[in-house]
Amino acid sequence: MQLHKMYQDIKAERSKIARWEEEQEFSILGVIELFSTDIQGYTEQAILDTSDTPVGNNSVNHLQQLNVFNIDYFAQWYFHSLEIYPQTQKYIEQLDHLRMLLINYLSK
Repeated sequence: MQLHKMYQDIKAERSKIARWEEEQEFSILGVIELFSTDIQGYTEQAILDTSDTPVGNNSVNHLQQLNVFNIDYFAQWYFHSLEIYPQTQKYIEQLDHLRMLLINYLSK
């Protein structure tokens, strides 16, 4: 619920990023959308999974690889835009925190 609200709150910043992206060769919004979809999907799966079977290492490995800060152009944009897109960056940080919590939870 909190992530959904945060996503709604960054609508103006997403529009601003979209205008900026028109002159770029890459998509920050695309990275954010994929990251968000993957993290939320794993979260729903973890919440709804009531089986006693352990989650495969594939899920944990994929979550470890989903670190958006390993994408050079994304990391550069993120750290150079701290003051321009504060709500978007809080949203990204929240998603990344959830990613790390999921890794910890699914690794048990």
